[in-house]
Amino acid sequence: MNDLGRRANSESDVEREPSATADLVVTSTPPHQAIAELADQVVLTAARLLRVGGVLVVLTYNDAVSGELVDRTGQLVTSAQYADLLYLQHIVAVHAPIHSGRFQVDLNDHDAEDLRRARHRAAVRGLPAPHRRIHSDVLVFAQPHDHAARPLANAVIEAGVIR
Repeated sequence: MNDLGRRANSESDVEREPSATADLVVTSTPPHQAIAELADQVVLTAARLLRVGGVLVVLTYNDAVSGELVDRTGQLVTSAQYADLLYLQHIVAVHAPIHSGRFQVDLNDHDAEDLRRARHRAAVRGLPAPHRRIHSDVLVFAQPHDHAARPLANAVIEAGVIR
């Protein structure tokens, strides 16, 4: 990477006011955090880090552990639109091999028992059977223009995210 004059930064939190210095920002959604609380701030920060033509990649998934579907992709796309990022692509990354037209999901004994119990609880309660997560979503956005250097808090208020 040094030959290209680029460097990798793996910081999880941006503590300074970001400036447009990045060609690529890659992030993921935390598994047990409400996405609405985080998406706006993460996407706005990434939008200000990206140069014109820069790319934001977000790895995420939908979740229904609590019994209610949490659509992380929809919230992230909405947040990116507030930040004036261009939505380029939604890629489904499958984590299970396919054999004879079916997904091949191998479970260890502990996971198989957990799934059996969850299916039994759902059947007793008359709920849909739970399923294993076998894919993630990869969302790709581009920065189509320069952002004026604005404090992050003001940008959030101006975008209407905080009222």
